Amino acid sequence: MMAAAAGRQRPLQVASLGLGLALLLAACTGSGEPEPPPPAPTATAAPTSPAPSEGGTLKPVGAGLYYTGEPQPGFQAIDHAVIGGPWADFEPRPGDFSGPGWDRVAAALRDQPNYRFRLRILAGRGAPDWAKRLGGSCVQVQAPNSQIPSCVPRFWTDAFLDAYGRLMAEVARRYDRDQRILDVVNSACTTTWAEPFIRTGRNRTANLALSQAGLNLASDRHCFEGSMEIMDQAFRSTRISLATHQVWQVVVGPDGPPSGMRPSWPEERALLNDLRRRYGGKLVVQNNGLGGNEGCRSAEPRADAASMWCWLAALPPPKGFQTEGNRKLGGRGFAVDDAIRQAIDMRGCFVEHNEFGGDPAAAAELDRQLKANCRGAS
Repeated sequence: MMAAAAGRQRPLQVASLGLGLALLLAACTGSGEPEPPPPAPTATAAPTSPAPSEGGTLKPVGAGLYYTGEPQPGFQAIDHAVIGGPWADFEPRPGDFSGPGWDRVAAALRDQPNYRFRLRILAGRGAPDWAKRLGGSCVQVQAPNSQIPSCVPRFWTDAFLDAYGRLMAEVARRYDRDQRILDVVNSACTTTWAEPFIRTGRNRTANLALSQAGLNLASDRHCFEGSMEIMDQAFRSTRISLATHQVWQVVVGPDGPPSGMRPSWPEERALLNDLRRRYGGKLVVQNNGLGGNEGCRSAEPRADAASMWCWLAALPPPKGFQTEGNRKLGGRGFAVDDAIRQAIDMRGCFVEHNEFGGDPAAAAELDRQLKANCRGAS
């Protein structure tokens, strides 16, 4: 899928199907599920300014426009992309790191020498079958909006997290010293998408199944904290990317609301503030559902903001966005440029999308503004 910008198109076509699949799957992160208004906020301390990890010198902050699909000919200013694919393509059997996913990453690095990358390896439904049996049998769920069915692992168990840690150790062994892999997405605590705060929406059957299998607020938080610690220890120089959502879909089981899920932005905000304080600028925070008219308008940006958008606007870099898909943007009367301008207004460093309109000069200017937002960020 990923071809090069002008002058580099042919080399990437050598790896067309493999690399294209990696980019397509790496981009499959947004559910687009609407959420109810968040509950009233509780006060939370502001995150500290980003600081390098004690383990080593961090790679540069990824900034600008990121392709999740094939680069457009003539758009030479764009020099970042997302690569990856399902975990099953990187470790088909326990400890067997010989899957085709590695070849696709190698093709991207070889065929796009001037690009820098985000690596998104999908756990959740993208995990290999053997990992879906760790800690117990996999759990049947459906994506909130698309209704995609899948059987997902018990990601909150230590058995699963140990296996995820071994995968991340192998990723670090291969890429931590590669200056072009800028960050690796933390997808450990996920179901359908690489968005760990989304579970199954208001699907009572799936939420009760997750609850009966052991998922609750405490075990969910255990996964977030455990996976971040695993990745922090694995990567000395590579940053870690984590996706937000407008609310945390907290699975509460039969004793809560009829859906078995309680949406909470305050609890998500508190967790994110804790993680940013702990890991500083090593933690890249992004949202994967930015529309053309979303942003911080109703209140001042602040660390205890009542909305995710205002919280993100106040958050120091590194931070960024993936937009809604073209169909959803167009259905609301917007184009990708509208969403990118929202990201720029919220001081975002980057925006992911599969294409950036038909005007290379306009795209170059948006890319420049995003990079300017985070120039000098550590």
